[in-house]
Amino acid sequence: MDAAGFAATLDRHLSRTPHAQVGVRAPALGLEYEAGPTLPFHAASVGKLATTALVGQLVEADALGWGTPVVDVLGPAEVRGLFTDPDAVTIEHLLTHTSGVADYFEGKVTHGVPVWKEAIAHPERRWTPAELLEVTRERQRPVGRPGQRFAYSDTGFVLLGRVLEEVTGSAFEALVHERIAEPLGLDSMFLPERTVPTTGSTEIVPLVLDRTDVSRSPSLTCDWAGGGIAATTTDWLTFGAALFDGRLVAPDTLGVLTGPRNKFRSGLDYGAGTMTVRFEGFVPWARGWPRLVGHLGISAAHLWHDPASGATITINLGWTRQMTRSFRVLFAVVQQLRKLAAS
Repeated sequence: MDAAGFAATLDRHLSRTPHAQVGVRAPALGLEYEAGPTLPFHAASVGKLATTALVGQLVEADALGWGTPVVDVLGPAEVRGLFTDPDAVTIEHLLTHTSGVADYFEGKVTHGVPVWKEAIAHPERRWTPAELLEVTRERQRPVGRPGQRFAYSDTGFVLLGRVLEEVTGSAFEALVHERIAEPLGLDSMFLPERTVPTTGSTEIVPLVLDRTDVSRSPSLTCDWAGGGIAATTTDWLTFGAALFDGRLVAPDTLGVLTGPRNKFRSGLDYGAGTMTVRFEGFVPWARGWPRLVGHLGISAAHLWHDPASGATITINLGWTRQMTRSFRVLFAVVQQLRKLAAS
């Protein structure tokens, strides 16, 4: 198989999913493949990789440590009511989702509804980071003690965004543009409803929560440092390649971030702000397949690095109900990459 054969095979697979956005870049294999709409897509929690990279940069600059207590940066008032033991929570706890803080987006609430349902019911509402933290403070309870267990939390990443702001003196949105988008030439990257891209459209492809398209709604601001970023397929590929080839953080830092620590679900492990795909955890016949590193978003958005081929892979189906189908696309991509690498 050659690059043309890869493209033809994947095109046939994607003909059943015409709205899918797929990009695969593998310079060592002579492969540059893109399919689907060219507008930017909101990648949901894939954006956690940007927050994670920014934290890594501050650690490398000795402006922050993995073990820095969060309360030392944000102060007691901002972390009040979020943890069982606020003084014990560190930056590493937030990155690894082991701080014990609840999840404002999907987590259980004592009254009302989780924020994702509010985003559908009240599309005109704009959210501030402080309001997102207030949901957890007023409507949720901690899910464990710091370091006790893994519990995925968007609230924890809002806190990381606030840490970045306090340490640097810059808004999180500015940090994304100044430290990631501009150095890498990601002209399409922006935070919908918060910033604009350097060039190109502020229009994004549909983002469907359950059955409601929120892509043009102010309620998109319910995602922030936990994943509020949009970009084109091309620019997501460039970001992913830069993150995993050492242009954004050093290899040693990347090793800390990508080492699996906890099970996210069958076939997916979690490190520190990154996920690892274990294909054999989905199906036994995929034993021996490469372990991809990157992140997944609730809207069936993916960004992965394949260490075996050096490929960067991005996928977006833009609908929370199409997660399973998005993994079928990922399986097809990796299967063809293996054939291409072996030929």
